[in-house]
Amino acid sequence: MKVDLLNALGLVLAIGAATLGAGVRLPSTEVAVVRATESAAEPVEQLPDGTRALRDARGVLVPLRPYQRIASGTLIADRVLADLCEPDRIVAFTRYAQKTPSAHRYTGKPALGARDDVERVLALKPELIFVNDLIDASYVARLHDHGVLVFDLGPMRGVSTLLPNIRAIGLLLGAPERAARYADQLQERLRNVAWEQAGLVQPRALYLSIYGDKLFGAAAETSYHDVLAYAGLRDAAAMAGLRGWPELSAERVLGLDPDVLITRVGMAPLICRHPGLDQLRTCRGEGRVVELDGALLDDPGPALLEAAEALHRMYWRR
Repeated sequence: MKVDLLNALGLVLAIGAATLGAGVRLPSTEVAVVRATESAAEPVEQLPDGTRALRDARGVLVPLRPYQRIASGTLIADRVLADLCEPDRIVAFTRYAQKTPSAHRYTGKPALGARDDVERVLALKPELIFVNDLIDASYVARLHDHGVLVFDLGPMRGVSTLLPNIRAIGLLLGAPERAARYADQLQERLRNVAWEQAGLVQPRALYLSIYGDKLFGAAAETSYHDVLAYAGLRDAAAMAGLRGWPELSAERVLGLDPDVLITRVGMAPLICRHPGLDQLRTCRGEGRVVELDGALLDDPGPALLEAAEALHRMYWRR
């Protein structure tokens, strides 16, 4: 039986994209102080035998042990493990990680595909696998039957879940202080991306992608929203009350009327040729269109800092 180990990532890719949206204190959004969320709840608890454990997003207590064989089944864990964990403890990253701008971090390790058999995963002899929230329960059960622990990091909703995820991974690595510093530094660097624009009028921006004849946006509770906000832009979709990755009609896009259209490299001409969108101000040359590397945009982990920096550079320093 094949099960999608990267199902959360699959959801993102299916609509062209991986969080409660947050941003610099330029609009009206700001990342909250790092706190426990439904992804990687804290504080540390105890099992009946006294073993310290951390409760994952499924409510399962995963023991805190000196795991020596750790696998990643999510882009978030890919980057965090690469940055925080000793290389000889990592047995695999995701296959998609090798297509990101940070691919050099993952060389020399096996890659887990989106639909690998359980048997292939077991052949790597992992003790612990990090995943995100949509993983199939029967898949997890089969791994448990073979002595593999699975830690579900929960939904990917941008910075508000990423920071607790980093701390949870650090606890399970036995490096909580290292992870706390890493999370704090990431948060600080995000807040500093657009500090020069503090007090300036911020344009309304919309992330938009097109697949076939369907338009998809990205709004609150996504890493895309955070990228826009930290780059010093206001998210038009989030301001309209939208969340996640909504499918949008041309009429709705025209109604959102963004000053800046954010999309993937090569996608802007397709969007502007979509029926009705030739009337969009950005398509008529009355606003800005910014195309970003799709692989960078799709990464819901710490690379969202690099995406925010790239967007800030392309918009504000043109």
